[in-house]
Amino acid sequence: MLSRLLSTLPHFEQVGHATDGCQALEAVAKLHPDVIILDIRMPKMNGLEVLEKLNERGSNCRVVVFSQLADEVYRTKCLQLGAESFFDKVSGFDQFQQKLLEMRRR
Repeated sequence: MLSRLLSTLPHFEQVGHATDGCQALEAVAKLHPDVIILDIRMPKMNGLEVLEKLNERGSNCRVVVFSQLADEVYRTKCLQLGAESFFDKVSGFDQFQQKLLEMRRR
């Protein structure tokens, strides 16, 4: 679903895809994306752990978290770990899409 959404947004190119946190870190190291869209709930390494590893590695890519785990504790932790934004998959889809468009304009 996310890939389909990105394909409809102007000036966006999906350069990678990962099905777990370990693959996400490998993809970031290899592809050097401008933006990462990250979920919290992922196999092998969750999104919070990925954010911590990105910080340790000094990554400068921007991170947007898009997750069903929308409790305030997760939102706060993600933002503390350097995520630029956090959106709830259930109720924040329109805001998520708008944020991606705004990020592209910068």
